[in-house]
Amino acid sequence: MVLDSYRSKSDRILIPISRPFMALDPDIISLLSLIMALLAGVLFYMGGTLRDGSLVLIILSALFDAIDGKVARLTGKQSSRGDLVDHVLDRYSDVALLAGFIFSDVAQLSVGIFALIGVMLTSYMGTQSQALGLKRDYSGVLGRADRLAVMILFVLIQIIFPFRLHVWLLLITPTNLMLLWFAIAGNVTALSRFRRAYASLSKSP
Repeated sequence: MVLDSYRSKSDRILIPISRPFMALDPDIISLLSLIMALLAGVLFYMGGTLRDGSLVLIILSALFDAIDGKVARLTGKQSSRGDLVDHVLDRYSDVALLAGFIFSDVAQLSVGIFALIGVMLTSYMGTQSQALGLKRDYSGVLGRADRLAVMILFVLIQIIFPFRLHVWLLLITPTNLMLLWFAIAGNVTALSRFRRAYASLSKSP
């Protein structure tokens, strides 16, 4: 994960932001992130000026996703159960946001399906490595923090520059280009994580 390599540096920003939320259970913060993502997906799908609200909600969802683990650490509530809840809710958030993009009037279903596959397999391969006794794999160019950053950027571009072109069978809009990137980078990241895990397991007795 590109942005994941800056985790230690980001703590200097995120920990002060997290402190006002220490009264909340980390699982509640994870749930708030999901709710923001669900609403963001709906607003983006509905289109028009509602996409402004979608952008704000994606930013809030990303913020809550970034601080839930920090709050758990600050309050001594880190646990395997909390980690499980966080990962499950993150996947539902991913689906909610992608569904809003895919079924909107500025995306193609065919591109969206491959984007969804890439995103889901990227997340799956990251945790599957850990399930097989290896370290959780955050490598690749499309980890979750990267996806959220790209979503925020491209939704902003979609709002400001809502261009729409057709090149052969491909619809060219900021949103569809974002999904195309997810389709390519997501599947490349998933396959890269698979290769790393397979190579590590091949060395095991």
